[in-house]
Amino acid sequence: MITEKDLESLGLNKNLTTLYLAVIKSGVQSASQLAAVTGFTRSNVYALMQQLLAKNMVSIDFKGTKRRYKATDPIILNRLAEDRLRDVQQLMPELQALYGSGSANPRISYFEGEAAAPMVFEELVNIKDNHYCYFGSLDAQLAVEGAAAKRSVQRRLQKGIRYRAIRTREADMAESSELAGDPSLREVRYFPKMIPPHCPDLYIYDQKLAILMAGGEGFALIIESQELSTLMRVIWDMIWDISLALEELKNLRGSEKGCQVKKGE
Repeated sequence: MITEKDLESLGLNKNLTTLYLAVIKSGVQSASQLAAVTGFTRSNVYALMQQLLAKNMVSIDFKGTKRRYKATDPIILNRLAEDRLRDVQQLMPELQALYGSGSANPRISYFEGEAAAPMVFEELVNIKDNHYCYFGSLDAQLAVEGAAAKRSVQRRLQKGIRYRAIRTREADMAESSELAGDPSLREVRYFPKMIPPHCPDLYIYDQKLAILMAGGEGFALIIESQELSTLMRVIWDMIWDISLALEELKNLRGSEKGCQVKKGE
């Protein structure tokens, strides 16, 4: 059942939502009738109704000399939501400038539970540099973050954001087709040595680091620091240089299996 709180996200206060719901439920009503239904005075109904009229959420129905009110098609609420989003987008450049003008000390944000993965993915589809680097296990990521990851891929592809990924050897060698996306927007290599399982994923983008633990403890740590992100990118590039393309990894695994067979003989 719809309540006042369901509509407050559109920028309507409690009194406006109460009056709007009364109009939409009751059909064509006069100010006196709406006052009786809502408990507002007639003067309050008139004042609130002016705000709803300005938003085109209601219209006036004249019958003789008596003014009555009726709700317009609720589809108008879509436009209200779009207007609020557009207002936020217009403010975003200034808000981002204010956000980045504070202390020079690193900013550290911590998230845990279900909010962790979506927060990191939201960061990645809104990066400024249009590319990011990643180190981690695809299998572990998909186990917990699958739905959020798929939505993130769709938005990343729409924006043309590139990434380079170093997968751990525990991950499947073939990426999921649902997550792979456009090959021209990604490069994937594999770490040549086995590492302990259940390690956090590392993302490097803009002037930030994101450390995401998909399973187990389930957390995300986002650090905004130019110096630290520069250092980690240098280290990441060194690991990238020694990591293997898919065919090289297959050949290596084939050699390892051959050695194991010989030892068993």
